[in-house]
Amino acid sequence: MDDEKLNLKLLRSILEPEGYEFLGAESGDAALTMVKLDPELILLDIMMPRMTGFEVLQKLRADEKTRLIPVVMLTALRETEDRVKALEAGCDDFISKPFEKIELLARVRSLLKISYYRRQLDEIGKLTAVIGEMSEGVVILNKDWKIRNINASALRYLNFSETGDISLIDSIFSGHTVSISREEFLDLSGPHRVFDIIRDETEETKPLYLEVNRDVLKDPSGDISSIVLTARDVTSARKEELLKQDFLGLISHKLRTPLTIISGNASLLLEGLFAPLTAKQRKLIESISKRSDSLNALVEKMIGFTIVYRQEVDQEKEDMDALAELSEFAARSVKDKKIALNIDCPPDVKLHMNRMYLGLVIKNLIENAVKFNDKDTVKIDIKAETYGDRVKLAFIDNGRGIPPEERERVFEKFYQLEKSFTGTVEGVGLGLALVKRIVEAYGGEVTLDSELGKGSTFSFTLPGVKPE
Repeated sequence: MDDEKLNLKLLRSILEPEGYEFLGAESGDAALTMVKLDPELILLDIMMPRMTGFEVLQKLRADEKTRLIPVVMLTALRETEDRVKALEAGCDDFISKPFEKIELLARVRSLLKISYYRRQLDEIGKLTAVIGEMSEGVVILNKDWKIRNINASALRYLNFSETGDISLIDSIFSGHTVSISREEFLDLSGPHRVFDIIRDETEETKPLYLEVNRDVLKDPSGDISSIVLTARDVTSARKEELLKQDFLGLISHKLRTPLTIISGNASLLLEGLFAPLTAKQRKLIESISKRSDSLNALVEKMIGFTIVYRQEVDQEKEDMDALAELSEFAARSVKDKKIALNIDCPPDVKLHMNRMYLGLVIKNLIENAVKFNDKDTVKIDIKAETYGDRVKLAFIDNGRGIPPEERERVFEKFYQLEKSFTGTVEGVGLGLALVKRIVEAYGGEVTLDSELGKGSTFSFTLPGVKPE
């Protein structure tokens, strides 16, 4: 920014061939207007009409939006007094006129680096301040698990008085119950994982349930730059959930025996073991048998849900041919259904997980695709591909789609869409909650893409067989 048009043209001729975008202003007022464009660097002449460079610099430093922009003073004056005055106003460097091209470009490159790091530090400072006030516990670690930053909430949750020589892993696993193993905790192959850290109840302390999100951040070259743990106190929610599961399990078991008796006696009546049946009697007993079988299946599903939801999901893992397993479990799920099923899976893709839980994931996703489908033929595409040392799966259907406001809630337990959206498969809203539970236990995250009238896609990753 210079009041001499010749100098502006000279600066432009030097900087633009080097790839810099140059904007020139001939007065202090024009300069202050131009900085609204958020420049990376300002070249400012001391001697300008209506407002001196000193006055412009003072206004720049007083404004929160421009206070970090590096400023180089261009001046023909060499007196110490002027330099001192410029430094007091917040100048970053000087270039004396007439300036040389090599010197100018060197100063510009240097100060642009300073600008970048200054802004980064400012953002880090703001981020640190925000993290410090968060109710959630936040721990930022290096890739070797050394604590880089930890806020007050995390110190309180993990019972740390200081962080000097703390071994985070040892402290967590020695003083808490963790819903995943130590090996899985240290496995950074997946970018995101959700698990629980539980402080058990003692005579001195109440139980504490922390839901922890672990995110792995990588730099542009793909190397791990940070590990971030975010812990949220979910004690009230977990206690309520355990009570609900206990109640659900109790009710389910209480219903199981009378339903078995009803179903069994109905079968005996239909076989005519007690007396011949009229057509009307047979029709009524068939209705009783059908409804009791449906209710019994529902009870068994609820019992299975409570068992799976409370036990360690990530256990008894084995290597499996993904194509064969997907086909086998899918075939069982779609028996007697009018479904066009397509499985796109390269033959070399393999899974490493528990066979039963894989079956539950596939079964519930296929049932969900049928439930919300109004087409004559339900089309389901299952796509599998390797994704690092994991397998990415996508279940794509041609159903009605899920409204935007419902997409987060479909993974909640006992939640179902409006009756107008239901199809031919009955349920109580446990299927997708179970899928979410299993996938997250294996370090994955379920994502949902859906468009009304066109269908839905559920995508997630599961552990694959690591290459030798």
